Amino acid sequence: MKYIWSLSLMLLSLLFMSFDANADGINAHPKKIDPDVLFKEKSEYVAAELVVKFAPGTPQTEREDLLKQVDVIEETGLEDQDFSLVKVTQGAKLAEIAKQLLMSKKVLLVEPNYKYQKAYVPKEPSYSRQWYLNKLQLPKAWDKTKGSSKITVAVIDGGVQKDHPDLKGKIVSPYNAVTGSSSYYPDEHATHVAGIIAASFNKYGIAGISPDVKIMPINVFQGNEASAETVIRAIYYAVAHHAEIINMSLGDDNYSYLLEAATKYAKSKGVVLVAAAGNSSTYLPMYPAASEGVIGVSATDRNDRIASFSNYGKYIDLAAPGVDIYSTVAGSTYAAYDGTSMAAPMVSGIAALVRSKNPFLSPSQVEAILKSSTVDLGSKGWDEDFGYGRIDAYKAVSKTAAPISTITAPKTYTMTGENKAAFSFKTTSKTKVSLSIKDAHGKTIRKLLSNKSSSGAKISASWDGKTASKKFVSTGIYKVEVKITKGSDSLNKSTTIKVINHTKPAIMVSGTTYTYSPKVSSKVTIPYELTQKVKISAVVTDQSGKTVKKILSKKSKSAGKHSLVWNGKTTKGHLVKDGTYKIVMSFTDSHNKQGKPKKIQLKVDSVRPTGELSLSSTLFKMDNKTTNIIRVKLKETSTMIVHVVNEKGTIIKKLINKQANPGIISASWNGKNDKNQLVPEGTYHYFVQLKDKAGNITKINSTSIIFQDWRVPSISSGKDYYLKTKGTLTIGYTISKPGKVTIGIYQNGKPVTTIKSDAAELAGQHTFTWDGTDQSKSLLNDGVYQYNIKVVDKYNLTQTYSGNVHVEINKIEISYPAVVMFYPGEGSEVHYKLSRAAHVTIEIYNQSNQKIKTIEQDKAVNEGSQYFKWLSGDENDDTYYYVITAKNAYGQKSVKGKMTSTGNPAWLVSHSFGFHLASDQIYNDQLLLKINTKQQVTATVHLYPDAGSSQIAEKQYTVKPGSSTIVYTKPSKYSWYYYLIEYRDSLGNEYWYSINE
Repeated sequence: MKYIWSLSLMLLSLLFMSFDANADGINAHPKKIDPDVLFKEKSEYVAAELVVKFAPGTPQTEREDLLKQVDVIEETGLEDQDFSLVKVTQGAKLAEIAKQLLMSKKVLLVEPNYKYQKAYVPKEPSYSRQWYLNKLQLPKAWDKTKGSSKITVAVIDGGVQKDHPDLKGKIVSPYNAVTGSSSYYPDEHATHVAGIIAASFNKYGIAGISPDVKIMPINVFQGNEASAETVIRAIYYAVAHHAEIINMSLGDDNYSYLLEAATKYAKSKGVVLVAAAGNSSTYLPMYPAASEGVIGVSATDRNDRIASFSNYGKYIDLAAPGVDIYSTVAGSTYAAYDGTSMAAPMVSGIAALVRSKNPFLSPSQVEAILKSSTVDLGSKGWDEDFGYGRIDAYKAVSKTAAPISTITAPKTYTMTGENKAAFSFKTTSKTKVSLSIKDAHGKTIRKLLSNKSSSGAKISASWDGKTASKKFVSTGIYKVEVKITKGSDSLNKSTTIKVINHTKPAIMVSGTTYTYSPKVSSKVTIPYELTQKVKISAVVTDQSGKTVKKILSKKSKSAGKHSLVWNGKTTKGHLVKDGTYKIVMSFTDSHNKQGKPKKIQLKVDSVRPTGELSLSSTLFKMDNKTTNIIRVKLKETSTMIVHVVNEKGTIIKKLINKQANPGIISASWNGKNDKNQLVPEGTYHYFVQLKDKAGNITKINSTSIIFQDWRVPSISSGKDYYLKTKGTLTIGYTISKPGKVTIGIYQNGKPVTTIKSDAAELAGQHTFTWDGTDQSKSLLNDGVYQYNIKVVDKYNLTQTYSGNVHVEINKIEISYPAVVMFYPGEGSEVHYKLSRAAHVTIEIYNQSNQKIKTIEQDKAVNEGSQYFKWLSGDENDDTYYYVITAKNAYGQKSVKGKMTSTGNPAWLVSHSFGFHLASDQIYNDQLLLKINTKQQVTATVHLYPDAGSSQIAEKQYTVKPGSSTIVYTKPSKYSWYYYLIEYRDSLGNEYWYSINE
């Protein structure tokens, strides 16, 4: 029997399943990436559940396939968030399943479904009632705000009693994250938390901190436990249903990457998150209170001392009352509880007051207000017990600025036409600000600001008293309105201003000089604006002051924009002569007082502009160096256009389009069109158009230009071509312009044959063929030949190009394996292939390059597939070399290959194996082979009961280049087998590997 190679990499069998577990843009678990650590204590998480984070965009079918491979099923998935709750078989090892899942690139993270405990200490009723309200100065805070029905606080907890007398009517979007429905069992703890935040002022029961806000109850508990998956689902639900604040009076000391991702996401969407610090009297962090972006709250008593049960540490942000807290409980009744669970809703309720006063604040701005409005307890400044201090409602709402400050504006704006009314105000930062002026009917007459970004600094603007159409408004009361927007939220604030119109009547004309040509236009139009209603007169006078035409005579015109029109004629209907005239506009106001007249100069010009053209040459020999130049001598300021035009009158190149002053204007043409392409040879001319200020136009065509292409021809082709079989070789080439083409074949400067001689060819792509023969059609020997292409154009401009043709019709090629298997004591079998019939010599060498055997000596061998065997006999080395030398009349070729018992074939990049556990997690049911090859090979799995036994089964597979995975299902999962893996390359060489299960 042959010796079988043992694959050392097989010892790393499980590494076959270790696909790259990193994902672009996703950070690995920062502290507890090792599943053995994550699943250290069974009591901390649900025994038969996992939370799996998939790579974004992983299709549902791929998710199902991945889970099926480890024998788990998806219980629920959260759309658009790429994580799922999965169920595993009872008794299965969660850490092992997590490891297997993490082997896939599609799985970014696997966590336990942690259990969270309610953070309160229940006590018997009959505590003194709501002592904390005065402690937090809420009566004074309520003078400023009692909350807003537009603000919703999500209570992620147990089930809040929806019809409790103090809570009914304020419940919105209830949700059960455990079942996915809107129904749940009322829970004392959750109802207690909700009452602290928002119990109504209804002359019944208790007073909530923010009595006018809404509550969004989200149940995450089954009994006294909640899983990480349901808390995460609850956070995303609260964000999707527009909660402004989330209260979480729950927690666990296990860090969850997915939970932190959810809290970061919620804060990025504008949600304030508050969580209880925990009741274990420890510095160890409690999550989500210690999660980034979440306000962690410790508990105090009525004497502002830290509660004995309260957690402390680096994650504490604020403190709040948490002892003897009397509030609503399920069953439409009331009770007093202790715990940081009671402290957290204190903060959530005050955050709701802050957001009610200013809903445009970001979560960070709300948090900053809360932290800066505390009663500092313990060490000065921040400390581990109280954070930044015990909260104070009155201080917090007092420090909360209104979204829009008081608008500073004059009570009365006496408008003169030269002064402006100034406005100023402040708004919450990161909002868009608009400022409008509205009339008494609420119609917007002018927008002074539109969607200006606010930084929170003072914003100033001014108004000149005009409408959007630039008319001065009349005397009356107007509204100055500020509007801010942030996302879909908006808010308006306004003040009134009395406007007294004291503008003087005046005529306003843009420009004092106009130019007009009666031959171009039938009339001249002069726009003007009146500040008030007046009676206006307008006359045209000549240079001596004599009236030429009365255009208007005491015509009543309203305030606003108008136009004065004159047809260029005298009173008698005759066209005026060219010259300078004046239009005098005068008026009288409503008090019959004359105003200041307006004089406008009007130049009448009916003479077309002139220009003299000259060319650098009428023969343009374009050689990529010279250009053709046109010069235009201009006598008056004009708008000049210069184009190059072909014989059909088509514009091919625009050279000038600009206003030019008197003088000589030059333009050059490089022989190309507007697309920067060379134009064809032929006749062209320049078209020039001159247009003066009055609109008079002159058009001039230059003399003809003969355009000739005097560029040296260019030739492009390949440098090396190969003729390896009998027949013809086609070579392509491109010439840049028409000419006579000559093509010849040379060797070492001597002509071999002529392909073309003075053949007339157009510009563009062409080909020629050669069959490897000389002028007499005799087949040439193998070797390197040169082809030469010569082009001569009609101006006798010449270009040549040379390339190589490698003739290898009779050359021998040997296809062979770089590495073959060697069996000590037996030898090797080598399969190879010849491209031509030849005389072959085969020799064997040892590692010292000493020849130890000649297998064949100058043996005649046909072309095609061949093989030889070498029986090694007594040789003891594990590596040898073989040399194949093939000769024919045209030369010889030698190749060298390696014969070894320790290496892999050159085409095998890598291969490894592993076994798949059956659903019972005890037996293997499949052999998994991962193979990466450079060429297509055949792989055969041979199956034996054990080494040395007879084969009981085999299966063949085709392995394509690249990475492939072969899944071989065992005949019986209850048996252990011995495997031989056979690879066969394209030449027929065999390579064998063993696996002993």
